[in-house]
Parts: sequence; C-alpha cells; structure tokens
Amino acid sequence: MAELTKKDIKEIFVETLEPFAASVQKDFQGVNSRLDKVDSRFDKVDARLDKVDSKLDSLESEFSEVKTDVKWMRDNSSELFAKLDKFISLLEKQEQELLMLGAQLKRLEERVQKLESKPH
Repeated sequence: MAELTKKDIKEIFVETLEPFAASVQKDFQGVNSRLDKVDSRFDKVDARLDKVDSKLDSLESEFSEVKTDVKWMRDNSSELFAKLDKFISLLEKQEQELLMLGAQLKRLEERVQKLESKPH
C-alpha cells in the first residue's frame, strides 16, 4: 500500500472540509441576513420608544401643572366659598328689602288712593 504524505492528507482534508465550510458560510450569511432584518426592526422599535418617551415627558410636565393648579384651587377654595356665602347673603338681604319696599309701596298706593277718593 502506498504511504500517505502530508500533502495527500492536506488535500483530503481540503476536499472534505471545503464543501462543509462553504455550506456553513452560506448558512452564516443567511443568519446574518436575518439578523440584519431583526436589527432594522429593533431600530424602528427604538424610534417608537423615543417618541413614547417624549410624549411621557410632555404628559409629566402637563400633569405637574395640573397638580399645581389643583393645589392652588384647594388652597383658595375656602376664600372662594366665603365670598360666595357673602354674596348669597347679600342677595337674600336684597330680596328681603325688595319685598319690604314692595309692601311699603303697596301701602302707600292704598293711602294715596284713599286720599284721592276723599272729597276735598
């Protein structure tokens, strides 16, 4: 039997492994292509998350303003209610005075009518 030389062994390995390496390389290229697509999708998701983050920052700012307004309203509501109570009491007083003036006017009209009806 003929002896195998280093060159023969190397050729056998190259002939055997070369198709395998080409197949693996092709598979890696397919995986790399799929990963590129996934990476593109992640970029889109990242952009959307940036928009959501921006909107949340805006909402946080607006919510802070609303909280400030509500606090001011709570702090000043007692003053507002006191003024409303005073205004209501003034209206009630005015209504009573108008009723009294109406009654006085009616009495005066009756007196005037009596005086006009008397012969002089």
